[in-house]
Amino acid sequence: MDSVGNPSARPFPEPGSGSERGAGELLLAVITGSALAPFVQGVATKAGEDVYAKIKDLLVRRRAAPAAEPPPTPIVLADPRTRIAVELPATLPRTEAARLAAVRVPAAGRDDWLLVRYEPDDSQWTVRVVTDPPATAIEVEPG
Repeated sequence: MDSVGNPSARPFPEPGSGSERGAGELLLAVITGSALAPFVQGVATKAGEDVYAKIKDLLVRRRAAPAAEPPPTPIVLADPRTRIAVELPATLPRTEAARLAAVRVPAAGRDDWLLVRYEPDDSQWTVRVVTDPPATAIEVEPG
């Protein structure tokens, strides 16, 4: 009853008369209505910014990374008149380049080619008999 003697309505609902609330809804209601709301929003915003920054950083790094260069390939010069092919590596020590002039080539058959190449593991020039020069060979014109 109120102060005048009239029956008054209850200010709160009867226990068990409302709909069921899950723990998640209850927690959400407490958080949004409390001083924790700005903190929770700040954490969510910061997490979103961190994820965005990481994705952006990965994309920038991927674009900035130089493309891998293929390994240097040797140059092969072939003389059809003498049927000798010389394979020169992309990098060759000066002393080994000078030793090329001292390489002795054996006589080969009429249809065979001689392939002269530098073997870096053994640090020496080798001569092999082959049926054809390598497919990448550059044919030199007789001079």
